[in-house]
Amino acid sequence: MSHGFQSFDGMVRTSLVVFVMAACGGSPGKLTNSRKPIADFVTDKDPMLVDTGGGGLVRIRLDGSDRQPVAPSKYHLVARTPDGRVFALEDSETNLYIVDSSSSTPRRVPEFDQRTGEAALRPDGAVLAVTKHADFSQPQARWHESEDDTVYLVDTRTLAIDVIPKSRFELVTRLMWAPDGTSLYQGMFGFDTLQLDLATRSRTKVEWPVNVATAARERCGGSHIEMRGWKGDQGFDVVDAKGNARHVVTIEGRSRGFHDYIATIDSAAFTRSCKYVVFTYQQSVWVAEVATGTVGHVISGGTPILLDGP
Repeated sequence: MSHGFQSFDGMVRTSLVVFVMAACGGSPGKLTNSRKPIADFVTDKDPMLVDTGGGGLVRIRLDGSDRQPVAPSKYHLVARTPDGRVFALEDSETNLYIVDSSSSTPRRVPEFDQRTGEAALRPDGAVLAVTKHADFSQPQARWHESEDDTVYLVDTRTLAIDVIPKSRFELVTRLMWAPDGTSLYQGMFGFDTLQLDLATRSRTKVEWPVNVATAARERCGGSHIEMRGWKGDQGFDVVDAKGNARHVVTIEGRSRGFHDYIATIDSAAFTRSCKYVVFTYQQSVWVAEVATGTVGHVISGGTPILLDGP
C-alpha cells in the first residue's frame, strides 16, 4: 500500500505497454540519440537501485559495474535510506520486511502482516515509521473502523516497536521524515498534512514540505531537466541557469492512442557530477551524457533510484 516508490513485474508491465500501444493505435517512438556501450563513455560510478521485475531489486553502479542483488522479485521497495544501507520491503500480501547491509535476508515484522500502509525510514536508518491500512479481513463496510493515523516506530536493529496513538480515524496516504529526524509528516486521506513532533507526540496541521532530496536530483550546478512534450514524448532538455536549453535526449514518432497515459521518459535525474542524466525508456534504464547526447543502456527495469552512498 505504500506509495513512496513504485514497483512492477517486468513481464506484466511490458505486456501491458505492448497491449496498450497495439489496441490504441499508438507508438512508443524511437530513441534517436547516438548509442555506445556504457563502458566506452561513462566514468561516473554513482550507485543506484533498480527494480528489474522478474530479477528482483538490484544495486548497480552507473557504469554497469558492481551489480548486487538486494531482494528477490517477490518483494518491492517501500522505503530506503539515502545511502541505500537499510531498506523496507513489502510482499504482495502487504507483509513488512526490513533488510540492511549486514545481511541480505529480509526480516519479517509480524506486527504488520497484511496491514502495511505507508513506511518511511529515518535518514540514519535506525527507525522505520509505519502506518497500517484498513483491516481487509473485515467486511468492507467496516474498513473505515480500522483506518487511523497511529504511527509505529520500528527499531530496525531489534524490531522493537514504539506506538504513537492515533489522533483521528482517517487513513494516512503519505509519510515522510523531517531531515533532522525529530518529526514526521503525515499526508491524510482528506488532504490535510499533519506534522508529528516525536518529542511531544503532538500533531500540528501544516503544509506538505517539498521533498528536497528528490527535487535536488532534477537540478544540478544551476541546470535543470525539462521534459519536451507531455511526459517526455519528444525527449528532454537540460536547461542552464541562463535559460539555454540543450536537447539531450530525443524521441521521434511517439503517438498516443485512446487511454494511453504511459510516460515516455520516466525518472530522469542527474548524477552527482552533473555530467550524466539517468532515465527510464521502454522498461529499461539508460544514461545520457549531457555534453554530447550519447546514450547507453544500463539495465532492464524501471524506477532507478540514485543513492548518496559511495
